[in-house]
Amino acid sequence: MLGGESIPGQTPLPDVSGLRDPSIRTVSELNACEAENIRRAVVRYLASRPTPRVAPFDEPWLRALHRQMFGDVWTWAGSYRRHETNIGSPAHRIEVEMHGLIDDLRAWERSGMGALEQSTRLHHRAVQIHPFVNGNGRWSRMLGSIWLRRSGLPLVHWPEASIGGTSLIRGEYLDALRAADEGDLGPLLRLHKRFAKAVD
Repeated sequence: MLGGESIPGQTPLPDVSGLRDPSIRTVSELNACEAENIRRAVVRYLASRPTPRVAPFDEPWLRALHRQMFGDVWTWAGSYRRHETNIGSPAHRIEVEMHGLIDDLRAWERSGMGALEQSTRLHHRAVQIHPFVNGNGRWSRMLGSIWLRRSGLPLVHWPEASIGGTSLIRGEYLDALRAADEGDLGPLLRLHKRFAKAVD
């Protein structure tokens, strides 16, 4: 187990057997390594408006995005978890629910729903399914951001350092996700609006 304490609401690492760099010894070293991997995914998808070909929002691409964000760090990146967790869909249902998420996204788009609400629902549902061993929150927020960027709309610039650590905004964020779990999307939508910023 890596040194450092787990944070409430954060998926604990069951082990480090999938860690590509055995020299990583602390949570801070792991965070730095993951951040660099994620930075490259940010450049790929958010530096300019991605086309539907670059970001097709189909089930294989959803897995590929997680691999692009974490694959330099973890061998299991982009692979669905095979064990049960205290949150998320049952492991045997993950692939079916991911396909369902894409179907829902297409239906929201056809319905005329605003792209920010589509992005919020996408983000919530992806993190609710919790398909991967770890990195689900960051991956889900990235999904929403790419959807907005592909739509040519302002990005949601999440304060990742605060959401990833013990903070008031993390508590507010988790409360908003729980409210969405109960059918009230309002608090999470308001957070999206608060952190939305224009892009060039």
